[in-house]
Amino acid sequence: MKKLLLAVLLACCQAVSAQIKIDLPEAIADKSFVNGQIKAAKSELKAYADSLFKAKGGDGGTQNPPNGLADCKRGPIPSDVYGITTTSATVLWDGEDVFGWDYSIYKGTERVALGSVKPTGNREPITYAGLSPGEYKFTMQGNTCKSEAKSITFTVPKPTGDNGTGGDGGNSGPPPVTKGKRSIIMNLTGDGFDLNSPTGITKDWLPRIEAFLNMSYNGKSFKGIDGIRVNMKWHDYEPKEGTFRDDKLLDIINYCKQRGLRLCIAIIPWRVIGDEYLARSEMLEHLPDPNYGPVQDLVWHDKDETPVTDKTYLPSFNSAIGRQKFKNAVRHLAEFMAKYPENVDYISTATSPGEEYETVIVRRANNQLLLTGYGQIDLDAWRNYSGGMPVPYPAQNNEEYISYLFSSEVGKKWYEFRTKGLKDFHAAFVQGVREGGKGKVRSMGMYAGVGAPSATWTGLYKLNDIFSAGTLDQPDIIYSSEGDAGTQVSKVMATDLNIGTFPGARYAIEFDPDDVSWLQNRDPSPTIDLNWRILDDWGRSFFVRGGEIIHFAMAFYEPKINQLAEGVWNLRKDFIESDAGMVGVAQGDHFTFPITHYNGVQEYRGMYTSRGGGGKKQVKIIVK
Repeated sequence: MKKLLLAVLLACCQAVSAQIKIDLPEAIADKSFVNGQIKAAKSELKAYADSLFKAKGGDGGTQNPPNGLADCKRGPIPSDVYGITTTSATVLWDGEDVFGWDYSIYKGTERVALGSVKPTGNREPITYAGLSPGEYKFTMQGNTCKSEAKSITFTVPKPTGDNGTGGDGGNSGPPPVTKGKRSIIMNLTGDGFDLNSPTGITKDWLPRIEAFLNMSYNGKSFKGIDGIRVNMKWHDYEPKEGTFRDDKLLDIINYCKQRGLRLCIAIIPWRVIGDEYLARSEMLEHLPDPNYGPVQDLVWHDKDETPVTDKTYLPSFNSAIGRQKFKNAVRHLAEFMAKYPENVDYISTATSPGEEYETVIVRRANNQLLLTGYGQIDLDAWRNYSGGMPVPYPAQNNEEYISYLFSSEVGKKWYEFRTKGLKDFHAAFVQGVREGGKGKVRSMGMYAGVGAPSATWTGLYKLNDIFSAGTLDQPDIIYSSEGDAGTQVSKVMATDLNIGTFPGARYAIEFDPDDVSWLQNRDPSPTIDLNWRILDDWGRSFFVRGGEIIHFAMAFYEPKINQLAEGVWNLRKDFIESDAGMVGVAQGDHFTFPITHYNGVQEYRGMYTSRGGGGKKQVKIIVK
């Protein structure tokens, strides 16, 4: 029967090809006309061949995988379709030991395209004949193992521009995110995981959570948040190797379940001196402070004034043992959370007290800025990385001399070496989440600043490398804490950079009390009045360009939280409970920017502004 169908197909295709006629003009200046006609003919031929398959009926299946295949271990399951044009898209998918899959695209019950893929990663490009704007269903099924057909809807967007004043000639805007994907999360910044609390949550945070859960606007009560993000220290969750406080984690999950919230965890890889978990040689060190005596404790600590037994330390980013042990802890955490898929969302990691992931430093009151990464394990790794180059040190421990250090050739290589350490450590974290979460828990990468001078010492210029852009180790979500009072435009600039640089990820930003304060002063009083319009305006701009998660960060003053109610109500109505607000955004000229220097401001910030990037226009930045 298959041979007969093949014969029919070939005969029909030959008949169609015999009917295709290309009328050439008398004079052709170049090959473009011929190429265009050939492509059109191929599309016509493919559409006719596809119609033979349509005649079999739109039952939601893909193609016809061979009989007798073993069951697939997991998947294939489509997670997202993005980068959508009228002729191509990229599929984010999940599976295990799936070495080939078929796909079909449906418009209603009619199949309009099909194909097969031999995947090389979890993000695979697909192509199809021109599809008109509208909603489609993508269906995939294993062809090297047996699986059910799994589907996801996607939208081919209408072209957008800017009426000829800086648009990109009709390139697509961001595709609408499926209803239910967008959310608002409240951060328990700095702490939250409490071993002594009945709920597992530090008691000071509970009134704020309840305030966001019980907002009121225009005489109606509503839930303002969809989840909470709890700060968890590694040493609290795993006090001894292999011993985990899942009992307290379950307390938090139950608290969230009772309130219809999803739990997100920010696990901070801090250990405590004296826990005998890592050898001294595996710990992160900083440079000596010349204003102290010859005998100094060079291990990085969060707070130097605490007793020795309470001092925190970090594994060196170049410690293979530290990376593996942290990965093991994260894998266990994700595995436990995955038992409650309806009540959890993601796991993030960070190194700084502000919850961003970066190369941490030690700041001294005497203007000393002490770089980390100078322990013996780092110097050994540097020797192998550089081929024996001398270790570069700043002449003085301050911003000026550190900036000068990273402008030298050996300093640039040292910066790239530090970047590699950040990348390897974060990749191990993502792998731990994926291995334990099995597709039920997402991974997140979080950073502060976008091309800012502080990245000279925090190490955050090469975000594409740190978060493994476009590879299997790219996190599922990218979160930037960029933007402050009066500079909220940086939030959408960071979002445009994340969308451009990390294809297939989801995107997150935050608003803290400074950002939405009425007077727009930096570091205002904790009791400052809040302006809901700022949240509404910039939150709307974030969502409409393809963002997914808004976080409320830092500690909002509980009696003032309801001042944000109208803005939260509007965002929920237009973006979370519906897609009504997804009206598209004007597109500016997107661009690629290679990072070539490691000090000062990166020029792409100015380029973004000059191309009209901001609240009303999207200009994607691709960092290389």
